[in-house]
Parts: sequence; C-alpha cells; structure tokens
Amino acid sequence: MLNDAPSKRPQDYGMLAQEHIAMLISNIGVRLLRGTTAYYRSAFDLSMTEWRLLIVLNSTQSLNVSELSGAADLDKAAVSRSLVLLEERKLISVEQTRTRGRAAIARLTAEGRKLSEKLLNISRERETRLFKSFSRADREHLKALLQQLSQALAGADWDH
Repeated sequence: MLNDAPSKRPQDYGMLAQEHIAMLISNIGVRLLRGTTAYYRSAFDLSMTEWRLLIVLNSTQSLNVSELSGAADLDKAAVSRSLVLLEERKLISVEQTRTRGRAAIARLTAEGRKLSEKLLNISRERETRLFKSFSRADREHLKALLQQLSQALAGADWDH
C-alpha cells in the first residue's frame, strides 16, 4: 500500500543531514563551493583553484609550487596547471630558480596584486553577508569548532 501523505522532508537539507553532522557539513560545503565557484567564474573568469592561489600569493612575496600547494591546500599538479593560466593572464610571474632547488617561484604581478586585493575584499564582503545573522561570539565559536574538527580530521583514519 502506497503512502499518499506529502513528504515531510525539509527543503534545505536531505534526511541524512538531519541525522549525521558530517553529512550536514558536507552539504553546506558543497552549497558554499557551488555558489562561490559560480560567482568567481562569472565575475572574474577564475576557477576556485586560481582564486585560492591569488589569495595565498597576496599574503606573501613569492612561493615555489610545493610551498604554494601546501599553503593553498591544493594538489601540486592542479597548482602547476593554474599557474600557467594565471601567467598567461599576466596576473603572476613564474621564475625558474636554482637557489631553491629547481623550483618554479610564483609572484603576483602588479595587475595580479590589484586583482587579489579586490578578490580579498569581495570575499570578506560575501562572508559578512553570509554570517549577518550570527553574533560575533557565534562566528568565533563556529570558527573554533571548525578548526577543532579540521585538526581531528588530520589525525583520523577514515579509510577503515
């Protein structure tokens, strides 16, 4: 016998997200990434990898691919591919050096620095809008909890 009663499933989250905090966090992450990716692609023709690299390079003078990969928490191959695209757009310069091994050193160009500053400001504005209904204490508490979760994940054995 079929149940003709309307579904009581919430509109914003699936059933799994109600029962499993990891699923809720994953769903939120997907929604944030989807919206952010669409915005930066349409507004600046940037992928999230390129965006992350520009933001990281904004906070330093230069980094090699390995350092940049670690700082942006990205795969080295993805970093290398994105650096080529950013260099073609004249947003970064890449210099081969022997003083730091045979590393390629990436630096923002003047145009890249200007864009990365703009991206940083826009990112802060978007985050402010996202958390407008949160108190400062709630934002700080959420950040602390997410950092604690991130540290727990670093030591977790999720393969078994």
